[in-house]
Amino acid sequence: MRIENGVVHIVVRGQEKSYRLHQLDDEFFRWQIQTRSKSLKIFLGLEKGVPNFSPHTVVMSTFSDEEEFPINSCIKGLGLVPKQEHLEKFADRAMELIDLARQKGIKETMNERIKFLLDLYENPDIFDRNVLSSIEMFYKRSYKNVLKDPRATLLFYDQMSGYSVMFNVVVELVPRSDPFYSYVTAVHDLFHVPRDPSVRTDRYEYVYRFWPVEAYDKTPGPKASTRIF
Repeated sequence: MRIENGVVHIVVRGQEKSYRLHQLDDEFFRWQIQTRSKSLKIFLGLEKGVPNFSPHTVVMSTFSDEEEFPINSCIKGLGLVPKQEHLEKFADRAMELIDLARQKGIKETMNERIKFLLDLYENPDIFDRNVLSSIEMFYKRSYKNVLKDPRATLLFYDQMSGYSVMFNVVVELVPRSDPFYSYVTAVHDLFHVPRDPSVRTDRYEYVYRFWPVEAYDKTPGPKASTRIF
């Protein structure tokens, strides 16, 4: 794939396709930031309630080669990512906190690690609104599908509010050498610190960088299926 002047060009089974890239819309971005921040505050005991993991959990659908049912869906953990100039320092800080958790204990350092994440979400301008991220952990059907056709959909549903949105995206596989990879994997392990110190943060071959090209309102009601961009 290549990106030129806000347009992403991909090759799908020998045919080139081009799509205009878009930033995440205000409503979705605000929902991500506010809901994640509130959940972290609940973990810290700063607010009451139940954490809402809806912004983190997405249904990813890809094109399959199967003739009868050519769509494959799975559940992915998904995140926002800071702008390029912030990636290295935040990845380094996350790694420091992971090392601290291994030295002092996962439970003992939980609040400090959550506070780091909360500080990120309380400064929303640091985030890159052009992309979303996930990790390829299993190398099964979704992974095999995007190698042949990097188009996918991401469907979000907030079980507490009913808000729902779907993005059509172009999927990029990002390798270990990229700061984007380092940030995404470090923040994942920051919240899920491996108990075995021999488990490396860079154990995954790729992370996903999702480039939004279309968005549709999927909230049940009169605006359902309305195109956002």
